[in-house]
Amino acid sequence: MNLVNKYKHIFIKGFIILFLFMMVIFPGASFQGASTGLLLWFHNVLPNLLPFIIISNLMIRLNVTRQLSKVFYPVLGRLFGVSCEGCYPIVIGFLSGIPMGAKTTSDLVNENKINRNEGQFLLAMCNNASPMFIIGYIAITQLKLPHIKYALFFILYASAIVSALLWRFLNDHLENKEETHDKTDNMMLQAQSNPVNPSFSFQLLDNSIMNGFEVVTRIGGYIILFNILAQIIKEVGPDFGFLKAFIMGIVEITTGINQISNTQLHTNIKIVLIVVLTSFGGISGMAQTKSVLGDSGLSMKTYVIVKLMNAAISLLLASLYVTLVHS
Repeated sequence: MNLVNKYKHIFIKGFIILFLFMMVIFPGASFQGASTGLLLWFHNVLPNLLPFIIISNLMIRLNVTRQLSKVFYPVLGRLFGVSCEGCYPIVIGFLSGIPMGAKTTSDLVNENKINRNEGQFLLAMCNNASPMFIIGYIAITQLKLPHIKYALFFILYASAIVSALLWRFLNDHLENKEETHDKTDNMMLQAQSNPVNPSFSFQLLDNSIMNGFEVVTRIGGYIILFNILAQIIKEVGPDFGFLKAFIMGIVEITTGINQISNTQLHTNIKIVLIVVLTSFGGISGMAQTKSVLGDSGLSMKTYVIVKLMNAAISLLLASLYVTLVHS
C-alpha cells in the first residue's frame, strides 16, 4: 500500500510540473481557459450557488430542514427509501445541481442528521447537472433542439436515480452488517448531539455567509484550473474527429459539450455523447464535489464508481431514445 501511495504522489507531482510547463508553452490557451472559467464562475456559479449555500447553511443549523422535509417525506421517503431529513438533499440537489447536492448531504452527515450510508446514497443520486443547465445550456443553447429538453432531463435524472438505487441494492447485500452498525452508531450520535430548539444569531448568519464564500471560491478555483486544462488539450496535437472534444468533456463538461456541439457529427451521436458526459459530471465536477464533502467521511471512490454506472445507464437510455423516438 505504501508503494502505491509513493507512485501516486510521484504521479501527482509530475502532473503538476507538466501542467505548469504546458501553461508556459500555451499562454494563449491558458489565458482563454482562465477567462472562460472566471466568467462562468462570476456570471453563473456565484449568483446561483452563493445564496443557496448561505440559506441552506442556516436551515440546517436551525433545524428548519426537518420541517421542510416533512412536506416531501410522504412521497420521497416512500419512493426512495430515505429518512425524513434525507428528503432535503433530494429537493435541493435536484433543483440546484452540482455541487449543492453534495454540499447539503455532507452538511447533514456532519450535523449527524443522517447516517453515512444514507448520505452515500443521496450523494450518488442528488449531485447531478441542474435542470437549468440541461434544459437551457445543453438542449437550447448548444444543441439548439428545444423540443428534446424534457427528454434529456428525464434521461439524465432517471439514470442517476437508477444507478444510486442499484448501488444501494448491491451495497446492502454485500456489506449489510457493516452498514447496519454504521447506521445505528450515527442514529445514536444524532440523538445525542442535535439541539432541540436552536436559536438564530448573527454569529450563525456570519458563519453561514463566510462558509458560503469559502465554498464558492474553492469551486471557482477548480472551474478555472480545469478550463485551462481543457483549453490546453484543445491546442495539443491533431484533432481526431470527436475524440478530443470528448476528452475535453471528461475534464470539464461545459467546454466539452460546446466542442461536441460544434462538430460535424450526426445529431443523434451528439445527443448520446453529451448525455454520457453530463451524467458522468467531468473531473472538474468531481473535484468540486470533493471540495464540499469536508469531514463527512463520504467516499469519493464510491461516488466515482456510481457515476460510471450512471454514465453507462445514461448511454443505454440515450441510445434507445435516439433510435426509437428522436428522428
